[in-house]
Amino acid sequence: MVARAFVVLALSLAAMAAPLPAQEQGGPCPNLYANPKVGDYAELQFTNATGESMLIRFAVVGSEMLNAREHYWIEVISAPPVIGDNVIVQMLVPYYPFDNHDLKAYIVKMPGAPARKVPQDLLAQMDEQTQAGPSWRQLCGSAEDLGAERVTVEAGTFNTRHYRAGEHKEDEFWIAEVPFGMVKLIQADSRMELVRHGSDARSSIKEKPLEMERPPPNP
Repeated sequence: MVARAFVVLALSLAAMAAPLPAQEQGGPCPNLYANPKVGDYAELQFTNATGESMLIRFAVVGSEMLNAREHYWIEVISAPPVIGDNVIVQMLVPYYPFDNHDLKAYIVKMPGAPARKVPQDLLAQMDEQTQAGPSWRQLCGSAEDLGAERVTVEAGTFNTRHYRAGEHKEDEFWIAEVPFGMVKLIQADSRMELVRHGSDARSSIKEKPLEMERPPPNP
């Protein structure tokens, strides 16, 4: 599940400054992207310590009601170096950022292959097999608010809030009122900056997804 692991990494980076919805009134982090809007998108350039770089596009490409609550289709497009071409992932979630166990549907389209949807009974198994990332609750509870700051990146100049992670002093991030919240993030071995954003995103998957094949049972 290379694509799955990569997307979790990408979402972890983009959501680093964000609390879960239950924490909106607590901790120093503001709500990163409390009210997703269909059509919103943000493209961020991710660069690692060796200088490898790739563009990651986050977008809200649809919504639907589930259990009397609106859920959002979050699309992530990127071209991981190990794959060399675009991987498209779409996830149905009740809010952003989200925990893995909040996934209600998961679709992936690998290069040269049809889009495939993970069967519901396998979503929990995917959650168990995915390595856990940092705790948003812990990050928000310990983040140091460094105040307001105007930051210029390729996407423009923004009035941001600057934070430093409490447990990892080398991790700093700048968030603003843009789709998905993140303007800039600096870590010891990587960085990410907002390249562009907008409000006219549409789904990049046009065909009806096939159901993903189940792995063979263990002997």
